[in-house]
Amino acid sequence: MKTIMDEVRQIIATQMKIPIGRLTPDTALLDLGVESLDLIEIIFALEEKFDISIPFNANEAAITANGKSLKIGVGDFRTIAQISAAVRGLMDAKTSA
Repeated sequence: MKTIMDEVRQIIATQMKIPIGRLTPDTALLDLGVESLDLIEIIFALEEKFDISIPFNANEAAITANGKSLKIGVGDFRTIAQISAAVRGLMDAKTSA
C-alpha cells in the first residue's frame, strides 16, 4: 500500500518528468525547477488523486468539522514533506467533516 508521501512523489515525478528516485521528503520544489504552471498542474493532480480542494493561500483555509481552520495554502508548498503533510491534513479534515 502506497503512503501519501509515495503518491505525492509519484505525482511530482510524473508532472516534472523526472525519476521518482530523485525525490526525497526534503526535496525542494525550487531545486526541481518547478515553475508556477508546473505547480498548478501538480495541485490539480493532487486534488484529483486525493479528492480534496487545496486552497490557494492560507487565508482561504479549509474549515474542519469541529469548526477549526486548517491553515494550508499553496504558498506553504516548498518541500515534498510539506506537500504530503498538507494533503494529509486536508484528507483528515475531510474525513472528520
